[in-house]
Amino acid sequence: MNDTMNGTTPATTNDGQQLGIIELGQICNALRARNTELFAQLGGWLVDTPDPELQRLFAEACHRHAWHAQLWAQRTPAIPPVETSPDEPSTAQPPEVVAPADRATVYADAIDQLESTATATRDRLDALLDPGTARTIELVLTDLHSVRQRLAAAAAD
Repeated sequence: MNDTMNGTTPATTNDGQQLGIIELGQICNALRARNTELFAQLGGWLVDTPDPELQRLFAEACHRHAWHAQLWAQRTPAIPPVETSPDEPSTAQPPEVVAPADRATVYADAIDQLESTATATRDRLDALLDPGTARTIELVLTDLHSVRQRLAAAAAD
C-alpha cells in the first residue's frame, strides 16, 4: 500500500487508466484511515490551541473527518480481497507534535493531500458504474473546500 500521509494513494499512480475494483478498495481504505487519523489529530489539538476560531474550526473538522471516514468505509467494495476489518490499525506514522502556531498550515497541507487524492480518484472513476462513490467524492470535496476557505480566513486574521 502506498503512503497515505503524503497524500499518495493508488489513484495518483496510474495515468489515465480507469479505476479497478481492487484499486478502489485500496483507495477507500487509505482515505478512511487518513480521515480517522485527522479526526484524532485535530481532536488532540483542541485542548491547547489558543485561537478560539481555530478551536471551533478543528472541532467542526473533527466531526467532518469522522463522517468522511464512515463514508469511505461504506464505499469500500465488499469483495474478499478488498474487505478489511474496521479495526485494522493504520500503517501511518503517529501524528507529529505540532506547535499551535503551525497547526493551520499543517492542516491545510493535509487538506491539499486529501483533495488531490479525491480528485485523482474522481477523474478515473466510472460514475455510472459506481454512483455512490462518485457522490461520496463530491461530498468530501465540497466539505474540504469549505474548510479550506475557513482556514484561509482564519490565517488572514
